[in-house]
Amino acid sequence: MRVLKPLSAVAVAVSLLLSGCGESSSSTTGSEFVNNDGSTNPTNPTNPTDPTTPTEPTTFDEAALVANLVNNVLSPALTQFHSFAEAQQTQIGAYCSAAKAQAENADSLHEQAKNSWRAAMSSWQYVELMQIGPLLTNGKELKGNIYSWPAGGALCSIDLDVVYHEAGIINGNASLPYDIKARTSDRKGLIAIEHALFNANYDHNCTFENDALAPWNGRTVNERKVARCEFAHTVSGDIVDNSSEILARWQGDNGFANQLLNAGGPGSSFDTPHLALNEISKALFYMTEELKDKKLGTPLGLFVNSCGFESCPQDVESDISEHSKENLLANLRAFKQIFTGEGSNTENTLGFDDFLDAEEGTEVKQRMLAGIEEAEAALLALDGSLKQAITDDAAKVTEVHTKVKNVTDELKNDFINKLALELPQTSAGDND
Repeated sequence: MRVLKPLSAVAVAVSLLLSGCGESSSSTTGSEFVNNDGSTNPTNPTNPTDPTTPTEPTTFDEAALVANLVNNVLSPALTQFHSFAEAQQTQIGAYCSAAKAQAENADSLHEQAKNSWRAAMSSWQYVELMQIGPLLTNGKELKGNIYSWPAGGALCSIDLDVVYHEAGIINGNASLPYDIKARTSDRKGLIAIEHALFNANYDHNCTFENDALAPWNGRTVNERKVARCEFAHTVSGDIVDNSSEILARWQGDNGFANQLLNAGGPGSSFDTPHLALNEISKALFYMTEELKDKKLGTPLGLFVNSCGFESCPQDVESDISEHSKENLLANLRAFKQIFTGEGSNTENTLGFDDFLDAEEGTEVKQRMLAGIEEAEAALLALDGSLKQAITDDAAKVTEVHTKVKNVTDELKNDFINKLALELPQTSAGDND
């Protein structure tokens, strides 16, 4: 097994920067699960059952697999993003000071601020594929405060918040002081920073003007740059705070990581290591609806989009920064890290691939590993950004979609059946 350096794909994605069908809402489980009636008959998709115990108990050390994934893949991804988030806050702050003073190095610091966003976004895209525990609680509140695509990113809403932030009050109302903590997720997070740092059109994007917004387009470009930057700096601080809260809920004696690590023991919410492993495995299904369908299928016109059912380049993720391809690359490599267990400890690479070997699923493992490599190769073969590729050669982007689908087909069928895992609600009943 080839061993990767800790989170090496983040660095690769950043260096690159610097140089189907729908899913239903039902759920089912792998065929090796015992149903509540003691049988192994297929579970009715409209009546999902929780994973219980495989019909033939495995001899594979599931607790050891959970430990490696928690300690060497999931935890490092969260801590590394936090470091990038702090660096982003620092770089944006430096740019704001220079822009306000109209310093000679303002443009250079602007580029550094954008690069810090790229690094933070690439790191976050690893976390996107590792959604578990505190990233899911309260309707994914903490995650949404950091990144809310595709729900967030309405430019007019962000433009209004830039103005409200600068004034310190909302729409001229002194009784409504501006508080980033009270703002909805679609007005902040990494998407809002992307607009503030990368959008070279400094006019607002609203079709109407309230009293607070009315003077905006008449101001100097530098004044508008400064206002956007200072808003982005406040947002970056909020991202750091939300990342800190995620880490607080993940780490420590009562953190979610220990719930997984102590599965089967007193105080854990997981009765067995198998149930903990099942919880981790659900994160892999980000590849189905989010990556395959929303990030690729929707802009390709396989689903309804802003252009109807035609290819629609503007519907790609991170379209302003044209960072979509790098996001996808990080997603694919995060998937591979969980699947292979190749994380921060090169001496321990216990992964789902090893579990498949133990359960007579070596052929499934080989097909999935080949599929991941082929999907990455197809992605890297795209010329320029994903947005440009959809315009110039949509067939190549369709090839990426096809290669990703090959992996998700294995994931939703032979993978869960061999390992007796549960198919998440968002991926059950897929007809593609």
